[in-house]
Amino acid sequence: MHTIRIFLAVLAALLGGCATTHYDLKAPESDPGRYCVTQCAAIKETCNGNEIRRANAEKAGCEKSNGVVFAACAAKSTTKDQEKECEKHRKYCWSSPDTDRCDGEYRSCFVNCGGSVHEYTE
Repeated sequence: MHTIRIFLAVLAALLGGCATTHYDLKAPESDPGRYCVTQCAAIKETCNGNEIRRANAEKAGCEKSNGVVFAACAAKSTTKDQEKECEKHRKYCWSSPDTDRCDGEYRSCFVNCGGSVHEYTE
């Protein structure tokens, strides 16, 4: 019985982690408020672009480092087998833009312009 409770608690925790948050945005009614929101959107696009560039630069830096490490290792290799061992020192290079921060700043800006944001979780 105790095992079943633990299993159910773990299952509930795992399923709870699958929830998705959504946002309903209601634009401001005034012209200045709507203009303000367009400025928020431009700031968000700039933020997203900066994040994409950062992630690409991070990945490129990793790939360059991999190339340098491999070249140094390969230069010391005297056999094909040793050179193949150099491949094992390569790291997987991956980076993702963190646009969640941009989205949060946009929602704050949106509200500051007179709009409203309703958050709900599914």
